[in-house]
Amino acid sequence: MLRTIFTSTGSFYLTLLNLLYPQDCLICSNRIHEAKAARLCRPCNDRIMRYADTPHWSFTENGLAFDAAYHVAGYDDIVKRCICLMKYNGKQDLSKILGGLMSEYAERNMSFNDIDMFVPVPLHPVKFRERQFNQSELIAGHLAKRFNKKLENKWVKRIRYTPQQAGLSREQRLRNIKGAFLVRQDADFTDKTVMLVDDVMTTGATLHECAKTLKSAGAKKVFAFTLARGN
Repeated sequence: MLRTIFTSTGSFYLTLLNLLYPQDCLICSNRIHEAKAARLCRPCNDRIMRYADTPHWSFTENGLAFDAAYHVAGYDDIVKRCICLMKYNGKQDLSKILGGLMSEYAERNMSFNDIDMFVPVPLHPVKFRERQFNQSELIAGHLAKRFNKKLENKWVKRIRYTPQQAGLSREQRLRNIKGAFLVRQDADFTDKTVMLVDDVMTTGATLHECAKTLKSAGAKKVFAFTLARGN
């Protein structure tokens, strides 16, 4: 609680708090000496931010509804560790680092001039109650703020609770996720260019189904931007 309060009051108080209640880095377990809102030491923070300089990665494939998908890194090493800590251990502050990484990468490699809005891939209400947050929405919020774009996090709903996609083939994933999303009646995607945001893309099945739903609602183009690409 104290760390949450001090996080919003400036680096001086964070430094003081770290002196009174020292913490260890979530990745390497070394003691953190700097003022950090998220628990990564400077070497680990620098290590993950190096991905912003990696070559531009994109993914397109016939038969998928999104026009192109972009990702910053592979789903391994420190990126995977941070994503898992955020999603499964409730370390929401890591969204600042991961959202910052995607923002830096996009600043150097991408253009959002034609993008009308960022749309995070929604969680089913059951999953949201379990987790208490949507990691994709947190990351998309950082991107929308950085690039001064609209964050539209209410217009798309996940209406079907689907089993975990891990371990399924691409065809099984596509069947598993079919009909999982719904656009609200008051939404307006007509002729809009949308950037879907998620944490990880593996086969692209979830992004495909979400993009298909958006295009059925009138979206002109749908791109996808994820932090990591899994195998």
